[in-house]
Amino acid sequence: MMNANQPKSQSVSAESLADLNDELAAMVRTGIPLDEGLRNAAKYLKADSKNFIRHLLQKIEEGASLDEAVQSEAIQLPSTYVALIKSGIRMGRLPEALTSFASFARARMDLRRELGAALIYPAIILIIAFMLSLFVCFVIFPELVTANELFQLKNTLVMNTLMSLFGFYRNWFILIPAIFLALLFSWKFSRHSFMLSREVNQSGLKSLATNIAYGWVPSYRRLVLDMNYSTFAEMAGVLLSYHIPLSDSLVLAAECTGNSKMINQFRTVAEKLEQGEGIEGSIQSAAELPGYIQSMLMNPAHQNRLPDIMSEIARVYQTRVLNRIEWIKNIVPVGLVVLVAGGITVCYALLVFLPFVEILKMLGSPSV
Repeated sequence: MMNANQPKSQSVSAESLADLNDELAAMVRTGIPLDEGLRNAAKYLKADSKNFIRHLLQKIEEGASLDEAVQSEAIQLPSTYVALIKSGIRMGRLPEALTSFASFARARMDLRRELGAALIYPAIILIIAFMLSLFVCFVIFPELVTANELFQLKNTLVMNTLMSLFGFYRNWFILIPAIFLALLFSWKFSRHSFMLSREVNQSGLKSLATNIAYGWVPSYRRLVLDMNYSTFAEMAGVLLSYHIPLSDSLVLAAECTGNSKMINQFRTVAEKLEQGEGIEGSIQSAAELPGYIQSMLMNPAHQNRLPDIMSEIARVYQTRVLNRIEWIKNIVPVGLVVLVAGGITVCYALLVFLPFVEILKMLGSPSV
């Protein structure tokens, strides 16, 4: 039994999980005993990994298998990782399963890092623009209003609109840094859920932070869905190739996506299959799956070739995912600079030069 003064379990970060995953894969591949290997690995891993390894070692020393030990600590891990280990053990190909997760995890981290770097320059521009807007609002525009009153000029519709706009901004400008801090917090808080579906045990706050942090990225939701379909098809094909029963293969493949809707739907499909219902009727419960994949699974002529068919479907979706990732990498940095810099230029043209123009017009036509 653990002492009460032991630190509480905490989620393992994506970076730490990738490092731990590499260590586990190497241990399994070389046949090193897990307890000995984990103790040695803990010396070089981060604090959150060490805490997780301590709990994992305790379970293994109590006689649990790796599958059971990981399942007991599942709250600290993405459900996709737990499902991947279960699938790898069922196939007898755990090292390959762990290696595939590591490559995916590092690809996620690299893309997020690139997006973060693309945000730095627009963020600096926005901060400078915000400081200048305060200078315009509290220094320049009041002087223009004073000049307007000094010359006893009659306000035009444009000047009245600008005065109302600056009055509103003077009262609510604090919302801009608040929104910026909320975006920064969301980006930091949701770093582990980038390019992942909302999992069954994910809190509402974390889901909200993920939507705020990444919802603005073009094609982000489509990218996550395509990754789900690619993962599902790839794992289903591999599991079926090792003669894992169809019902178990579909559930394990769905669990590897982390998509809670897909997992629940395929559990229903598995129940129907185990009750003797045909694949045509059962697969209709998986509404989260595209009709194309459903038709491939339902076709009686495909049943003997499902592993190859699912592998080919996975290849198609993997190509889509790679194309979308490249598109995001190329479009987001350029788009942000154009929108931010262009938007700020237009705003300053309207809010700074327009009042000058209006005052000059009124001075040139004092009778108006």
